[in-house]
Formats: sequence, structure tokens, C-alpha cells
Amino acid sequence: MIDEASKSKSIRLVKKIEHKLAMAQAKKLRAETLLSKVEASMIPASPDDDQEILTEEERIMFRKVGLRMKQYLPLGIRGVFDGVIENMHLHWKHRELVKLISKQKTLSFVEDMARLLEYESGGVLVAIQRLSKGFALIYYRGKNYYRPISLRPRNLFTKTKALKRSIAM
Repeated sequence: MIDEASKSKSIRLVKKIEHKLAMAQAKKLRAETLLSKVEASMIPASPDDDQEILTEEERIMFRKVGLRMKQYLPLGIRGVFDGVIENMHLHWKHRELVKLISKQKTLSFVEDMARLLEYESGGVLVAIQRLSKGFALIYYRGKNYYRPISLRPRNLFTKTKALKRSIAM
């Protein structure tokens, strides 16, 4: 009887451990699928392979029109974050051009920011112009523009995180 009791106790213990192992493997599988989804969303948005090429005449015309525009998006100390890209797409809903005014002082920093905006938004950089307010960045949406499903890219900082990054810099 003592042997049977110890056998049943060990069998219950083995079943309990097997159940815990199965639960741990299921959790691991769920975590791996969730991690793969997160990693897939962290891949930066790539511009189209069929990138729009502007002629010099079009570039000059778009620059003149863009500088005369009254509507603009401010780029403050936060720099580029997901809300800026979303606002660009919302501007492109009604207009072909969007003008961003940056308060940064150095041209090299503005050029880096312009390349990042061009890459993330999928637009074409028309001009970087020095103004009394700062620098004006003018972007053209392109002839074959389509609005993305999600206007906010997942790989950029949010507004609060961008502010923390700019303060840390």
C-alpha cells in the first residue's frame, strides 16, 4: 500500500510537471509570435522603388509655389516624430505640396532631418530654403501618391519620447 501511494504520488507529480511544461511552451510560442510581429513593425518604411524624378523646371515651379504657401507645419525642438509624418499625409490629402518650417540653426542638422522626412513620408524633397523664421522644407507628394493605411509610422518616436530625446541631446 505504501508503494502504491508513493507511485500514485509520483505519477501525479510527473503529470503536474508535464502540464507546467506544456503551459510554458505555449507561453513561449505566443511570446515568439508577438516578438515577430513587433520586429516586423520596427522595420523602417521604405520609399517606393519607382521614386518620382522631378525636372529642374518642375523643381523651380514647386519651390516658388511652396514658398508662397501660407499653410505650413512647424518642426520644433522635438524634430521628426510620428505626428509630423501623419500631418504631412493629411496635408497631402488636399494639396500636392507641404511646407515645413524648422527652427533649427544648423544647415547640416536640417539636411539630415530632411532626408529622414523624405524617407519616412515617401515624398520628394523639392527645396531647403533659408527664411527669417528658420529653414523651409518643401515636399512634393508625387503624381502616383496614395495614402498609406496607417498614417503614423510605428518605427518613429511618439511626441513625448521625441521631446525626451531632444532634451537629452
